[in-house]
Parts: sequence; C-alpha cells; structure tokens
Amino acid sequence: MTGDAHDMSHSNDAEKMASEGDAGSMQTPPATFDFLVHTLFTQALMALGRIPNPITQKAMLNIPTAKHFIDTLAMLEQKTAGNRSDDESRLLEEVQHQLRLMYMAEQNDANRSPVEPSAS
Repeated sequence: MTGDAHDMSHSNDAEKMASEGDAGSMQTPPATFDFLVHTLFTQALMALGRIPNPITQKAMLNIPTAKHFIDTLAMLEQKTAGNRSDDESRLLEEVQHQLRLMYMAEQNDANRSPVEPSAS
C-alpha cells in the first residue's frame, strides 16, 4: 500500500509541475478533438510534402507515412461514431476529403514515369 501512496504522490507532483510550468514557457493548447484532428492533418500535410517540417525547414514527400495518418483519421472517425458533435464530424470529413485528394494526386504523380525525349 505504501507503494501505491508513493505513486499517487509522485503523480500529483508531476501534475502540479506540468500545470505550473515555467514562467517563460509556452502554454499548451487544450486537449480537444479538434486539436487532435488538426495535429494529424498537419502531420499528413508534412508527409505529403505540402508544408515543411518545422525542424528541418524542408518539405519532403513520404507517401506511406501520409497514408498512415489518413488511415489514423479514418480509424478515429469509426471509433468516435455517434459521439461527435456536428462540427467535429464536419471537420473530420473535410480534413479526410482534402487529404485523400492530395494523396491520390501524389499517387498519380508517382505512377507516372518521366518521358525522356528520344534521340532521333
């Protein structure tokens, strides 16, 4: 039982430290469904090369990773069915629609082989 009490005390200390934060640190955004969807959307956009990675400042195409984030959004849609507000459902549908169009465009570009001029 003393281990449990210690764990709870340690957990409360960690929560207190996280909530207080440093005076100069950025405040974290609230944990909301919209924020989660926007986070996954942003990650997919980076994987599709549409926005640069904020660390490297380079846009890089990674189609399998983009598909992973699109699939994750589809799973989130399935798992939260019946538990979303109309606005949350609309956001999730719009984000997935945009990403699927971009993904298909990248797939089409990747499947096209460059045509080299003939040396006649």
